[in-house]
Amino acid sequence: MALTRSQRPVLRADSVDPHRVSWLELFFDLVYVAALIQLGDRLAGDVSGEGVLRFVGVFIVLWWTWTGTTIYVNRFAVDDLLHRMLTFAQMWAVGTLAVLAASTNIEDSMTWFVFAYVGARIPTILMYLRVRNLVAHDDPIVSTYLVAFAGGAALWLGSLALPEDARPFVWAIALAIEFAVPIAVNRGRPSEAPIHDEQLQERYALFTIIVLGETFVKTLSEITANGISLETNVFGGLSFALLVACWWTYFDDVAGTDMAPRSILARKPATNRLWWVYVHLPLAAGLTSFGVASKKLIGVDDLGADLKSSYAWLLAGALATVFIAVAALDAVTVSPHVGVRIQARVGLRMGTAAAILVLGVLLANGVVTALVGVGLMAIVVVGQIASEVMIAKSADRRIAENVASAASHDGACEHLLSADLADSFPSPGDDLACRHCHEHGVPWVQLRLCVECGHIGCCDDSPGRHAREHHERTGHLVIATVAEDAEWAYCFEHDATDAEWWRDRV
Repeated sequence: MALTRSQRPVLRADSVDPHRVSWLELFFDLVYVAALIQLGDRLAGDVSGEGVLRFVGVFIVLWWTWTGTTIYVNRFAVDDLLHRMLTFAQMWAVGTLAVLAASTNIEDSMTWFVFAYVGARIPTILMYLRVRNLVAHDDPIVSTYLVAFAGGAALWLGSLALPEDARPFVWAIALAIEFAVPIAVNRGRPSEAPIHDEQLQERYALFTIIVLGETFVKTLSEITANGISLETNVFGGLSFALLVACWWTYFDDVAGTDMAPRSILARKPATNRLWWVYVHLPLAAGLTSFGVASKKLIGVDDLGADLKSSYAWLLAGALATVFIAVAALDAVTVSPHVGVRIQARVGLRMGTAAAILVLGVLLANGVVTALVGVGLMAIVVVGQIASEVMIAKSADRRIAENVASAASHDGACEHLLSADLADSFPSPGDDLACRHCHEHGVPWVQLRLCVECGHIGCCDDSPGRHAREHHERTGHLVIATVAEDAEWAYCFEHDATDAEWWRDRV
């Protein structure tokens, strides 16, 4: 038991069960989601430009304090009395933030808000102080994060000396500094306390599913408040369909997928991971605000009625934010279905977001009724799931056809006729791997051998397409299959294949 011992923190990678999310972490997450619910309730009472701006600002504060501690426990493992007390202290401070976010009649609320935020940040600072001797004194993680979090807390406290209307600008500067620290650290030398990707992905997925669940609770509570009727059942059903589509899109395509070694957003795995973490901020904000929009939708008392303009914008903006965020997550991860390329996944999400925003314009201007507009949104978000299924099936067929036709395709060029191998080069049937994919835990479909230098890379139907990347980088023209049941080689320059290339060389 944690009460019976004092435990020295260790690197999570060296802990007994580095993959497991602890009960304390789950409890911690639930408290934060409860705070987000309170923040959503405040938004429900003021769906205006000012209300949305307040929601976004407080949401960033809450999410960032959660992320700061979440990243800490992803790098370091400890579960003793001191760690639990620090965690509970942070949870209490977050509860205070939630009360302040939801209340409109607290005197001097901005001052209390500063104290609550600093109270939530201090435990994280103390956690990092505990591990300062676990890594080198110049390790970029502990030393830089301590300075950034302590400096940010000092700026928040210093803002109390300013007029109230100037304080948010100081808070924004403090948060900007803290947000920039991981980016700066990412460009330096690696930390001795590495990120544990599997645990990190599970933690953010659990947080996301809790937010989704609470959104459904909002739907049910609003139906209960309005009573069961044809209208509440129809609009509640549409809200649920949209919620299911959001769950399906994230958990079928993003949660648990491997980080891409390089992507359209970044060329380094560590930078892709940073994108992945930060993009969960708009994702969680979109899902939370969608719960508020669902409540407003269920309040429509007639199937032929319009949806209030501000509610229409909230609904469309929340859903579009979710799908744009998923598009960014798709861009930095590898599809769980081999053969489905990043461009197709990103294009589907961005197209869905664009269609939702167009429907939002129509809803907000009364061109379509609430039933028609939201019904079309449901068709769009469900349709993008069906489209991805069709793309995946098409990829399966393409891979099968490529494998079947590669051996029969003939038409050798001079590069294929003159290409030869050294004795030490691998042959079909050898135990080979795409080094780039293997280093980052990314799957491949098939492997290709560069005839000129012996480089092994994955094929065009693999997420990494490293054989083609090697050709584009080096100018080497000929690749050969290393599959046991195939003998062909291919020339990039002439798009030519020799179906029996291996036959005279092994």
